[in-house]
Amino acid sequence: MFEDGSLSVYVVPEPEDVRPPEHDAAWPAFGASCWSLDWTNSEVIAVGLMNGCLAVYNRADTAADIFPTHFIAVHRSAICAFAWIRVSATDGSDVPNLSEDLMVIASGGYDGVECLTDIREPPDTTRRHVPLPATYSMFATGPIIINHDNTVKSYSMSPSMLGRGHILMEPDGPVWSVSVSDYHSQLTARSTDGSCTSTNTLKSTRMGGIIIPFLVHNIYQLDYSRKTDEFRMLEHLLPQVIQARYRRARRDQGTRTNTGVWPPEIGIHRVAWNNGNGLGGAPLLASATASGLCRVDWLLGRWIKDKTPHVSVPKMRKEVEGASDESDEEV
Repeated sequence: MFEDGSLSVYVVPEPEDVRPPEHDAAWPAFGASCWSLDWTNSEVIAVGLMNGCLAVYNRADTAADIFPTHFIAVHRSAICAFAWIRVSATDGSDVPNLSEDLMVIASGGYDGVECLTDIREPPDTTRRHVPLPATYSMFATGPIIINHDNTVKSYSMSPSMLGRGHILMEPDGPVWSVSVSDYHSQLTARSTDGSCTSTNTLKSTRMGGIIIPFLVHNIYQLDYSRKTDEFRMLEHLLPQVIQARYRRARRDQGTRTNTGVWPPEIGIHRVAWNNGNGLGGAPLLASATASGLCRVDWLLGRWIKDKTPHVSVPKMRKEVEGASDESDEEV
């Protein structure tokens, strides 16, 4: 689409058709620049790259094309300085082996992190916490991200509370997906343990000076038996209280036994509220599991003690004349 009002459709060309004539496939494709280097002896040299990786070369190799013996991702930005640790390697009896090359490198990058890297260990680029799902809630006015220890946390975007967050729920297993609706404040999360849970993002723990519990509703729980090769789906479970303010409630809550040995078949990998059919289709919730089972729920809320505030919905809309607010008479 161009400024002159024309619309054109192009075909993605083949890579061989767009290569310049002077391109030589035998030459390597350069992806990073060298920033710093340090020798360990007359044969082994380490190079710090602009992409945060560390490459170790051994000049004793007489081959024409010398490839790095170690290529480790250490930093998230350029390695600006590093040096070999001048300590010889030791064997199982803590006897130094003076004939071996150095193995430990100290490096510092532009990410503000100083690292000690042992090139004998396998490269591990796994972080402690990987937030898989993230979404934005209009009712919570901020992003909802999975925090450490599999907790679903909401962060505020208001200027006075920017960056601050609070925990909404704590599933027993790693959370794969979270979903919010554009028409109500319910948040739904699904995790590896086979549970599909929901909670209210606007539920306050205080109402009129009275402390009320923060409820997390378990929509259903999926189980799998390895012996019989059968699935079981549990429903109508009691809600859980994740914030117990009273000491007695904390004592009566007991200790929850969690396990990480869940069958991979019971994992719920996707959940989504219906946001495309207006307010009438807002209660529809779809979820999909790793076993291929898909489920659609019709979820309707309920009032506290099954009593509508302000007596009834027509009186809330002021459709009935002479309506008295009976909710003020109750304590």
